[in-house]
Amino acid sequence: MSVAEALEAGEFNPFPPSNKRQMIQETLQRLIVIGRLGPGTPLVETQLAAEFGSSQAPVREALMKLQEAGLVVRNGYRGTVVATTSMDEAREMVAVRRRLETTGVRRAAARFDPEMRDRLAGLIADMEAAAGAGDLFALTELDRAFHMAIFERAELPSLEPILTRCFLHVHRAALASPARARPMLQSARWHWPIVEALDSGCPDRAAAALAEHINNVIEGMPPDEGDEA
Repeated sequence: MSVAEALEAGEFNPFPPSNKRQMIQETLQRLIVIGRLGPGTPLVETQLAAEFGSSQAPVREALMKLQEAGLVVRNGYRGTVVATTSMDEAREMVAVRRRLETTGVRRAAARFDPEMRDRLAGLIADMEAAAGAGDLFALTELDRAFHMAIFERAELPSLEPILTRCFLHVHRAALASPARARPMLQSARWHWPIVEALDSGCPDRAAAALAEHINNVIEGMPPDEGDEA
């Protein structure tokens, strides 16, 4: 699917952008993560500018942001293409995510308060609404917001970009096999045990709940080549 076809089909990011660059970046990110723009798809600045009704500057800035996230590869005069996320890379990112998040949730447990609980409960409610609307991409974005909200309480800001990048590529790999996906409403409600564990004030219980949640992510990912379908 081309960018023009995706735009005509209404494939937009569900979160309102604050400017033209952000709108272009978030729309392209959505199309890449959900697989509408596959690996190797060329992204021509002049063509994108015309399709988005923009000058080339916001498009170039958006592509640079996507390059930082590892979603596109910019090859100078040879142009920009959608990057490939291999299953080996995705599984390694799950391992990185597990280590970072279990460390983070232990620290967050000591800082958990009613305000934080309300915020997480609100994000789960939003996930349930996205599930009801059948918007899988919105569900993944809200999932990332949920986990990042917890990690922010760990006060490890230098590690947040690493975790964000892991989420993007793990979600992209998981969405590559829709037949293996669990019901969306179930995915949304699977976040409650993490909230309940945090509510207990026990760092070990919170880390165990988070680790189990991440293990469920692995189960939903496509198999390695050679595995049985």
